Amino acid sequence: MTTRAADYELAFNEIRHALTEMGESEAFWSACDEVEERLIDQYPEDEVSIIEMVAAWLVRLGVHPEGELQGNF
Repeated sequence: MTTRAADYELAFNEIRHALTEMGESEAFWSACDEVEERLIDQYPEDEVSIIEMVAAWLVRLGVHPEGELQGNF
């Protein structure tokens, strides 16, 4: 496994763990933002792909869009 793949797998697991521990709360969204920002800092050339990947992970985990939770959709 490449370092990048391992970083992405770790990030997915962090988001999944945060969801389990915090539910869909403000703390969860902050944790997601931190994970996403860390990946973008590590791989700035993949910023758009990382944003899309994190969004796909959230769908996979059954999370509602952040704006929907805040009534901003």
